[in-house]
Amino acid sequence: MFKSLFGGKSAGYPPSKLPQIHSFVDVSVGGRPMRSVTVEAVSAKAIVTREALGSVGEAAVLVYTTPSGRFRAASKVVAVSGATTQFEPPKKVSMIGAAVGAQKRQSVRLDALVNGMWRYAPGGVGSGEFAKCTIRDISRGGCSLILDRPLKLHTKVEVQMQLRSDASITLLGEVMRHEAIQKSGKQSHGLRFQGLRPEEDQAIVEFINRRQAELRSRGLA
Repeated sequence: MFKSLFGGKSAGYPPSKLPQIHSFVDVSVGGRPMRSVTVEAVSAKAIVTREALGSVGEAAVLVYTTPSGRFRAASKVVAVSGATTQFEPPKKVSMIGAAVGAQKRQSVRLDALVNGMWRYAPGGVGSGEFAKCTIRDISRGGCSLILDRPLKLHTKVEVQMQLRSDASITLLGEVMRHEAIQKSGKQSHGLRFQGLRPEEDQAIVEFINRRQAELRSRGLA
């Protein structure tokens, strides 16, 4: 069915081999250096990412990770707006890394608000005092950081979350997208975690699973 949706012999790749919505992909357009952006949509007609990347007709390479492994896809730009880029369905998808360890598990995400702390981390090193923040959409790849102020793209910050009553975790993240929340007036920032260690990855998965179980028991998930 997926093949018939995309049409043509060059398409037909299963969803497990294509970028996932809200995940991060590294994109090179026209042979220029890779840029990391988030995936907004994957449909029969296009893969849509954040940010304007190049010009219509330019060749593109997308590199990304799914629970099935790490892949490289050949595509081209079919539309560009001020905030998004559309790529045609990949003509070629190649696996460049097998799924190992944590990558074999199904991607998990916690779509719930949790309290946390944050501070700037220029050069990847935390600086200054932590301040209160709200965190949502927590996954193994990143989270949404909600603040009263906007942060510039590619700003590096540290976020701290309480994983258990007796343990917290501090992670380095980079601001990959930003948008204003109209109803509240607050600012939402999509963070991509950097340098995540295996034990931190496992702690995030266990935290999400535990919170989801709690929400289900209360009829909220």
